Amino acid sequence: MLEGLKRLLKLAGQQRRKLIASCILSVVGTALGLVPFILIYLMVLELFNPMINQVYVWKLVFWCFVAIVLRFAFMGLSGTLSHLAAYSILYDLRIKLAKKLGTLPLGYFNEKNTGTTKTAMNEHVENIEVFIAHNLPDLTAAIVVPIFTAAFLFIVDWRMALATLAVIPVAFIAQGFRYRDFKPLMKGYYDALEKINSIIIEYTQGMAVIKAFNQTVESFRRYKDSIEDYRDYMEMWSKRFIPSWTIFSVVVVANLIVILPVGAWLYISGSLSMPTLILFLILGIGFSAPLMKLNTFSNLFLQILEGENRINEILTEKPLLEPEKEKLPSDFEIKFQGVHFSYNETEVLHNVNFVVPQNTVTAFVGPSGAGKTTIARLIPRFWDVDTGEISIGGINIKDMKTESLMSLVAFVFQDVILFNDTVYENIRRGREDASEEDVINAAKMAHCHEFISARPAGYQTIVGEPGAKLSGGEKQRISIARAILKDATIIILDEATAFVDPENEELIQDAIEKLAYGKTLIIIAHRLSTITGADRIIVLDEGKIVEKGTHEELIQAGNLYSRMWNAHVSAQDWKFETEGGEDVS
Repeated sequence: MLEGLKRLLKLAGQQRRKLIASCILSVVGTALGLVPFILIYLMVLELFNPMINQVYVWKLVFWCFVAIVLRFAFMGLSGTLSHLAAYSILYDLRIKLAKKLGTLPLGYFNEKNTGTTKTAMNEHVENIEVFIAHNLPDLTAAIVVPIFTAAFLFIVDWRMALATLAVIPVAFIAQGFRYRDFKPLMKGYYDALEKINSIIIEYTQGMAVIKAFNQTVESFRRYKDSIEDYRDYMEMWSKRFIPSWTIFSVVVVANLIVILPVGAWLYISGSLSMPTLILFLILGIGFSAPLMKLNTFSNLFLQILEGENRINEILTEKPLLEPEKEKLPSDFEIKFQGVHFSYNETEVLHNVNFVVPQNTVTAFVGPSGAGKTTIARLIPRFWDVDTGEISIGGINIKDMKTESLMSLVAFVFQDVILFNDTVYENIRRGREDASEEDVINAAKMAHCHEFISARPAGYQTIVGEPGAKLSGGEKQRISIARAILKDATIIILDEATAFVDPENEELIQDAIEKLAYGKTLIIIAHRLSTITGADRIIVLDEGKIVEKGTHEELIQAGNLYSRMWNAHVSAQDWKFETEGGEDVS
């Protein structure tokens, strides 16, 4: 717990002074809230005198008013400072998380579900804002003010002070029982929360399929189960904590049961004045309020610590190692030497060796799951290989900084990733210093300009999330425009025309030719007709290279590629026929 608290305070960074000032102001403001009670005590003392000094009483009334006004002023200023600090800290933390995620290998995202990352960057970070902006100043006041109040009560009358505090040990014993299993229970709570967040994202992204097959929330079993698991967990947690929570809540406010009889006995015996008894009745009841706050804060604090721990897990995750001294390639020949690679414990590439000469077109083909996409994504170092070496221009990619390596490679994915931003900004992500003219020229080369200009907002059209307002072919051409704008020397196309119609495919093929002119091009393709003109075709099967050569050479060899080609040609002639034999193709 102390380690987590240290990390939370460390997050303050340059905002530490604002937070310290906020806490001091909160303590002063909360203490000023007790001043009217003390002044009322002094008024009562004066009112019991035979000769009442009215000027003195009105002064006390005036200072009561001043204390109330100052209390609100101090608390308001405290809240302002803590919120300013909190928002700055949250901004820095989210930027830090985003940058950290950018340094992690893709394997991290495969192992973690979307809900884990979303919960960390949203709920956990927001909880830290609550802690910094609200809980930290109030928590400081809730600790300090009761201590000073207790000290004041002991100065007034130590016997009544003991009576006022007599129930506190019982309350803390109840708290001890309550927090005995709190840490594992809190972990289970956040596990359930992350699961339900992940399933909700999956459910909303799969809405088209759910509607197409006439499914409902009830029929989407994983969604329904995750909600029921979350509900059951919260019910179990509530039932477990109800007894200790009830004991604490009752005991903290029950000190009147002790104060009243002890005070009455001391008053009757003549050793306690009525004003003092009234003071303890007032402050004794008020003494429970900070303790109730302290209890609430402790609950939230433990939740925040668990969330902070999960944020810290991301921030301390091992990134891809960067070289201390960078080496840069003199040319752009790509070479795999004895490469082995595994997903978790399963090896998917076995001793892969090949060379892609500079300014050539190399295609990778093979059955689904053969390792084509894995090879493509190892080149920009989305993962590190288990053994072996990948080099560009004779330089191991591990000896190049990620920024330098990524500047050499442009990737056009099968599943196009567009951000919920304008068309213009989505293209400009290829090179953020690009001018408007550069963006438009790239769009023209990728055959995007026509359909973009036809829209009312033109290049300022919001594409939706994720590119929902565009067709598949339009999204693919925008991704190619982005790659054209980047002007990288190595182009990797991962099934770029897998799911587009013939009209779009023709436009995309033309855009790809413009993109790849004078570049080193690697193509991952299912449609073999699109790579017959490649300088070299590498055939993969079960993570191994089984053939290499040109289209003609591989056809003549009569092995796996030849069989795939024959199957591809046969599929082109495939058609429906009616029962009467009528062709409906």
